[in-house]
Order: sequence, then C-alpha cells, then structure tokens
Amino acid sequence: MNRWNPNFYYKEGIKRGFNPEYLDKLIEQGRKIQEKNIPVLFSLAHLASCSRTQYLELHSFVARTEYGQEGYPYRNFPIRKRSGGKRWISVPAPPLMAVQSWINRNILNGISPHPAAFAYVNGIKSPLKAHAEKHCDADWILKVDIKNFFSNISERQVYRVFRSLSYSKLLSFEMARLCTRITPGRTGKRWNIDWNESGVEGYSCTCLGSLPQGAPSSPALSNLVCRELDTQLHELALSKNATYSRYADDLCFSFIKSSRDEVYQFKREVNKVLWDNSFTENPKKSHIIPPGARKIVTGLIVNSDRPSIPQELRDIIRMHLFYSEKFGIPKHCRKRGFRSVIGFRNHLKGLIMYVYSIDPKKGNEFLEKYNRLPWLEFEI
Repeated sequence: MNRWNPNFYYKEGIKRGFNPEYLDKLIEQGRKIQEKNIPVLFSLAHLASCSRTQYLELHSFVARTEYGQEGYPYRNFPIRKRSGGKRWISVPAPPLMAVQSWINRNILNGISPHPAAFAYVNGIKSPLKAHAEKHCDADWILKVDIKNFFSNISERQVYRVFRSLSYSKLLSFEMARLCTRITPGRTGKRWNIDWNESGVEGYSCTCLGSLPQGAPSSPALSNLVCRELDTQLHELALSKNATYSRYADDLCFSFIKSSRDEVYQFKREVNKVLWDNSFTENPKKSHIIPPGARKIVTGLIVNSDRPSIPQELRDIIRMHLFYSEKFGIPKHCRKRGFRSVIGFRNHLKGLIMYVYSIDPKKGNEFLEKYNRLPWLEFEI
C-alpha cells in the first residue's frame, strides 16, 4: 500500500492551480482515512489508478449501463448444496474482479470484524475448529441459520461500511456499486427505488444491488456489514449467560444452564434482532439441541471439551481410499457418481485436508494413503 503524503499532495495541488481551501478539506479527509491504515482515495479515477483498472470501465459498472447483456458483468451459475437445492454463484468479469480484489486486499482485509465472527477472517488458524471450540461441553445449543445471507445484504449497507471508513459520500456510493449486483425481477420496497440516490447524472438506477456470492469482496464486506448485528447478538447472549459466535450465515449460541422454554424465548429475541438488521431466519436449518443429544457445530462434534470429527466423515474417507486401491480409481469414480478423476481427487483431498486441520495425526494417516494412490496415471 502506497503511503499518502499530505505535504506533497498540497504542494502538487497548488502547482496545478487548485483552490487552497479545497485542498485543505481534502487533506483533512485524507488524514481521517489514513488513521485507519487504509489507502487514501478521493475519487473513482483515483481508485482506477491505484487498482490499475480503466476509469471508463469502472464508471460503466457504477452506472450499470452494461446490465441486461446475459447477466454481464457477472457470470451466474448454480452449484449444488450439500444439504440439497442449489446456490447461485456470480463471478465478476475480469476488470470488475480486478477492482473488487484490490478493494478486498487493500481496504477490507485491514478492517477487523466483530470478535464473534469466524468465517473469512484473516489470522484465525482453522476457523471451523476455532468456531466450534467456543461451544464445547455446553448443555444447550441453539443454531440459527440466516436465510439468503449474501443476497440480503443491500447496496445501502455496503455504502455505510465505506462511509464508516471516512471515504467521501460519492466514492462510498461508487465502491458500493462496484461490490454489488442487481438481480433482475427482484421485487419489494427494499430493492426498488425511483430516484437517483447518488445525485450524480448518469448514476440513476431503479434497483438496489446486493452482495454477489462469488465476488472476492463479498466475504469481508458481509462481516463488516454484520458488525452491528454481531454486537447486538453478543450483548443479548451475555445478558442470558450464553456464548455467541457466527460463521458466515450460521449463528450459534450455547448455554450451560437453561431450559427448553428459556431457549425458545431467547430464539424469539434473536429473530427480532435479525429482523431489525434486515435479515430473517431459515427455520428449516435452525435447531435447538438439548442436553444428552449429539451436538455438531460447523461439522464438528462439541459434546466434550474439544471438537472432534464425526465418525461418518472418517468412514467416508476410509471407504474412498480402500476401494480406490482395490478396484482402481476410474472404476470407483464411476460407481460413486463422480464425473471425472480430477473432480474426485480434489474432493477427496479436500476432505482429508479438512480432517488434517482438526486432527493433524489422523489427517497425516489419511494423506499417506492418498499419496500412495496412482494419481499420476491420470494427469494430462
């Protein structure tokens, strides 16, 4: 990140004929931004220069003049959820991906989310394990899933994140536009407007955008948007002697002393906080787990004093390793419904590395068997 020099900036501005009072205001704003240890930016052209992108392209993305051409500037496609159904992924076009990546790397990654957030946070080793550890050995656990998490975070909420970093109103609006996308046909008062919120000619749009799942800036922005939500839920949990943490759209609360009625009442209060922050619960994925029942948080068993990997997952890995060795990788792939050896290889490696992140000893055992399989025969 280039360090901004207010003295050089002022002298250069005077040389170019800018009004001293105007420069003083910019320098005051720049110092506020610099205090947050993030890049000093004053305009969309400044952002284009720093991110090595083209101003005219960024302007068209903000104005949303390119929308309607088969979803451009995003490539949208569905992927299957492990729990069933589909999740839509929106991958930005290369120039938009470039500026989103720059914003994420140079601005968003330097801002800490609330301590209750564990997903998409730099510096947390094995975030799934760290999240689960918060709830080990609890009597009661309440898990609440947020419905359509990314797509329910609006352009206005993203704008407020950038404004909180002391960027100007216009640039905050422009960066919010760059980091969100509109969904054609979306209805509801929250998503439809009939005025130009930016006040800039050419930036008018009748729809508000939301965070696209698949953009590099969306994970960090979701955490920063949720700082107020996390604060409110953390304080609510403290008032009930509960522990709270969030992994993306999964909220988890654990209790040492409670009852079913108390947890149900607490859940109603959680739903009110969600509603006040423009979110809603997905009741199909929310659960109350009582004492004595098996408790799983982010895929890990937390009934004891430390998280452990479910036996089913270890059995699946053993099965893949055994039959791949016994019958050969291609035959096993066909029998288990994998489309390609490469896809199966990546899937199995991912499962093993997940185990390794939780239990290195067991992960190494699986990894040794995995590496003995004849993968090289299938590489191009």
